[in-house]
Amino acid sequence: MIGEHAFCPTSGASLSRERHYDERGRPERAPEADGCSQSVALETPLTTGKRRSSKRALLTYFRRCHQRHAVPDDELYARAAVTLTRLKRTASGRGERDVIVWYALGERLARDEFAVEWMTSHVEPRCQNCGGRLTYLDGADGLIGRCGTVCTDTGRDQLAVIRHLVRSLLNRTFPTYSLSEADALTLL
Repeated sequence: MIGEHAFCPTSGASLSRERHYDERGRPERAPEADGCSQSVALETPLTTGKRRSSKRALLTYFRRCHQRHAVPDDELYARAAVTLTRLKRTASGRGERDVIVWYALGERLARDEFAVEWMTSHVEPRCQNCGGRLTYLDGADGLIGRCGTVCTDTGRDQLAVIRHLVRSLLNRTFPTYSLSEADALTLL
């Protein structure tokens, strides 16, 4: 992931607060070892995070975030690992982005009756075109998220785009769901 919730896209390690600047002046941070990612985090290069991370990185991030809200749950982690494997195998194009996979993982776990509300604290919906932050407006059916930068698609509701991508990924990964655009999602 990128932005406030960025982590190492290879290992899932947390990133340091200290920033190092590359030759172009871009800020990068170093992965740090913690309880969920040990020495492997120290062997990875400086990063700002990525829009697409490895399955291992997402699972490590999931475990670390969950442990901030509840006691470790091996059954939840096992289910999350299997679900992430299936989602990552099926995901393609924009559906491969961490934000989409994260919301799809949360939806699947919620349907398996796990508490997942905490997951919204660890993801930031972004413009699906440029990766920019969203600005929010009140709409007739709830919040509308529009790109906050000068993007080619500034008028489009990016939250609706994200919901569509999450439903599409879930339908392809778990065909028994058959979610329609009218079906509400737990985390969005």
